Amino acid sequence: MKADKEIIMNSISNLGFEVFRNGQFHWNSSSTPDMSINEDGSIHCWTSSPFKNNTSNHGDLIDFLQVVNHNQNFKEAKEEAERLTGLKLPSLDSYTDNGYTINNTNIKTGYISEEFIKTFDTARKDNFSRYKELLNEALPSLDFEKQKEIAIKYQIGYIEQSDRLSMPIRDEENRIVTLWKYNKNPNSYINDKGLEVIPGKVLFTKGRERCPFNLYDLQEYRKDITQEIYLCGGEKDTLNMIGNGHRAITLGSENENLKEKYKPLFQDLKIVISYDNDEAGQKGAEKILKQLQGVAKEIKVWNWNKVEKNQDLTLFKGFDMTDYLSVIKKQNLEFDKTNYQNEKKDVEMKAEEFKKFRENTEKKFGISFEEVRNSDDYQLKSKWLDEYNNQKDNRDKKELLQKTVKNQVRLTVINNQAQKYIDFLKLIKNKDKEEKTEFKLNPDFLKQVNDVKNNTLEEKTEFTSKKIDNLKEESKNIGEKIKDYSENKILDKSELFKNLEKEIHQFSAMVEALKNENRELRRELELLIQKDEKEKEQKSLEKDNASLKEKIEKMRDKKPEKVQEKTPEKINKVSYDKTQVQEM
Repeated sequence: MKADKEIIMNSISNLGFEVFRNGQFHWNSSSTPDMSINEDGSIHCWTSSPFKNNTSNHGDLIDFLQVVNHNQNFKEAKEEAERLTGLKLPSLDSYTDNGYTINNTNIKTGYISEEFIKTFDTARKDNFSRYKELLNEALPSLDFEKQKEIAIKYQIGYIEQSDRLSMPIRDEENRIVTLWKYNKNPNSYINDKGLEVIPGKVLFTKGRERCPFNLYDLQEYRKDITQEIYLCGGEKDTLNMIGNGHRAITLGSENENLKEKYKPLFQDLKIVISYDNDEAGQKGAEKILKQLQGVAKEIKVWNWNKVEKNQDLTLFKGFDMTDYLSVIKKQNLEFDKTNYQNEKKDVEMKAEEFKKFRENTEKKFGISFEEVRNSDDYQLKSKWLDEYNNQKDNRDKKELLQKTVKNQVRLTVINNQAQKYIDFLKLIKNKDKEEKTEFKLNPDFLKQVNDVKNNTLEEKTEFTSKKIDNLKEESKNIGEKIKDYSENKILDKSELFKNLEKEIHQFSAMVEALKNENRELRRELELLIQKDEKEKEQKSLEKDNASLKEKIEKMRDKKPEKVQEKTPEKINKVSYDKTQVQEM
């Protein structure tokens, strides 16, 4: 179908999209245009590959109609396109200007040279102070030494003209296909038409195809497919994750599709989709989850709601992995791997566990589960039952250990809050005039802690979890009392302060006591799990030794076969046939 730029602009506009004078328009984004119309009437998408069944970022009006109307077949889309392009065309002046001008020379071919990249390294050295500021904004979760290490590894340079960081994006053969350009707070400018233009934080070289970032790392990750890989929403998040010791990659954006040629690189991997905390991130995660099914061995999705609950964080719209890494660094929290774990239903989990148990035990004993179930051999059934109970006990202990790890994270958050309350007291209290007051642990709480010491591991873990919930509520109450104290207008606040001081110190002491209890419980579980594993190894060795001993004894008891004496042979000198000599 032949149609020029203005015809297609008019057609897209009649579909309800706001098209700018330069041919750009918003399709699936709200901040910056993500599609543009070229002089020949073709349409290019800058953020993903929505055309031709999600395989291309370049298409025509028919392709676009099938994107916005999923149920429309080619014939229907063609008829609709012909109807739209047959309308009376408006003047180009009727379209508004968004401040951008675009070059319609279409997609560039070839690769960016290594020599060209060196110019950004030179600019980095010449403008190091500014470069350092931008690098710190891009990698806020890392200290400077780690920032420098990441910058060297990924050739992060500086573009003086646009005041941006630059980084080459390389394909699977290490060729530079485009440049990533980043400035967290880009300056706006007035274009030649007198309009203010606010550039995006992230830009790429115009007219070039993009590919996933750090494909070389992905190939290295494949050497150990047992470890998880975090699929991030963009290059910035990926760099921060790698700098913090996590295996991470990105397709380039949350709207990007996994192209067929890259699927083999994801084969049999364990992927954790870690997109942003917003609608685009959620939709992007759902889309890539479907594309990875049947390719990756295991796919999980980072759950921001659980992170917020597990670590008592306040998340905003668009909160990403860089924000998360920065927050947990400031608050001295652990990286929460529990939020995306155990996403399957308990019943499904138990069914899978039992299936694995059956397979392993059938292999171990050399007899099927059905044969054991239908057998009258009590001893054989006891063996299977003992095996199941041993595995179940070990699994239960590991689940309890996971709960203690989670409780440790929650206690760290509450402990940080307790320290803030203590700091508040230090600001108010006059240390020179007031004597130090000794505060004892709440006797009721102390009694409860002592009473639970002889309880089961499950009861101890449950006790700690419930007490943490109570401390969270207590923390809120103390926060309200501090606010009331600060806003109270009475002259003598000494009595209020004494009560508040006592409450804060008892709160802090309870947090410390629970931390110790949880630490001891965690250590006890770790030792018990190690003990179980050692005993299992010992039993296996004893069984192997018994089997070997039995084989050796059988060999010793075995009587040698009687060797028959052979009579000498006589050779017929004529025929050379052998005949046995008759005994006389």
